[in-house]
Amino acid sequence: MKKVFLISAIAIGLGLIFSFRPNWLKLLWGWQILAIPFLAGMAMIFVQPETKSYRFAPKLIIGSALVSFGYAFLLQLIEYFRYYDYFEKPFSWFVNLPKIVPFALFLAAVCIFGGLVGIAIKGAYLLSKINKNHEKI
Repeated sequence: MKKVFLISAIAIGLGLIFSFRPNWLKLLWGWQILAIPFLAGMAMIFVQPETKSYRFAPKLIIGSALVSFGYAFLLQLIEYFRYYDYFEKPFSWFVNLPKIVPFALFLAAVCIFGGLVGIAIKGAYLLSKINKNHEKI
């Protein structure tokens, strides 16, 4: 579970970096907002030593919730501090917190989809590894 928290923290940190400078990675044409949770979902699957697909789900759901809500919360804060006068109303960004829930749920869906792609890739790898062992006999 520590690895899932580490991956979540790295994904949130990368999201924070790319929200400050979105044009650093021009290769993705601005799609890094979706690529970071997708790759985080895949990484959450690859670091687990499980071989059964139903054992991946709890850690994937917890990790995707951490990534999506943390990422959406930080984007909301950055947008607030960038475009609004926070010295006039210093804690008025709390009013906009319910607006991040749909965005966070969308990011969670992207992260879970990345995890499902990771399960498919890991399953194909495990099947090819098992078939290599049987061909030797």
